[in-house]
Amino acid sequence: MKIGIGLGSYSRFGDDRYRKLSEHGYECVDFNMMSTDNFPYYGSSSEIEQKLIAERDLANTHNIEIYQVHGPWHWPPDDSTKELRDIKLEHVKRSLWATAVLGCKNWVLHPIMPYGISEKNTEEQPLTLDINFEFMNKALKIAKEYNITICLENMPMRNFSLATPYEILDFVKLINDDNFKICLDTGHIVTFPEISAAQAVRDLGNEIRAFHIHDSFPDRDLHLLPYCGTIDWQDFKTSLKDINYTGGLCLETAPPHKLPNDIYEELCISLNKIMRLITDK
Repeated sequence: MKIGIGLGSYSRFGDDRYRKLSEHGYECVDFNMMSTDNFPYYGSSSEIEQKLIAERDLANTHNIEIYQVHGPWHWPPDDSTKELRDIKLEHVKRSLWATAVLGCKNWVLHPIMPYGISEKNTEEQPLTLDINFEFMNKALKIAKEYNITICLENMPMRNFSLATPYEILDFVKLINDDNFKICLDTGHIVTFPEISAAQAVRDLGNEIRAFHIHDSFPDRDLHLLPYCGTIDWQDFKTSLKDINYTGGLCLETAPPHKLPNDIYEELCISLNKIMRLITDK
């Protein structure tokens, strides 16, 4: 397993970000491309490609793997019309191309939410499934051109029909393609207190290609540091061994950004120590 963290957590270190990641014991990162208002969605392809190559080379210099990229996401969801979904698909194309330039093979995406987050057990639920099936197959066709795996993420929404790890698993089996797997978000699982994060790992098994690691309480998606919420991390550690997971474990939490640099950096190091506790590294 490789211990990672969201690259944005190290943005305050500027050009030293990858050097700091390596010094602190991290081995990989989750590269954020969620906001379509920013890089790499605007600008000439040649200019963006140069920046991506420079980013890739800087990471390689410090032996940091860009293990996963997070594809486009907007809140509140803007998937309600075909026109909006076509715009999102264009963003998907750009993001997958950028992911390939970075040399990354895992790309994380949230489900499409054409009827919002409360359509479960309504007449709109089968339509949500159909729209996701159509959209994800279009995205998959692009991803396969780059030999990139789409990792569909479980969500923290109790009344959405593609939210739990098991709903995501059923959908991944429906797509039935080696380039379509799962990003298991541990904090999102907590929204469903009847589901154990460790048991979800065991049940999803080899369908898991990536992780978002954080803790939470059932009432909100809090993105807390591990051991600050309700997840049984000892059992989670055992579950990773049970499925022989060897991929990246990327934190989706960070120290508070208002902290001064010295204390912020100490906490980044402590987060890595926590991840080594979880992974027995």
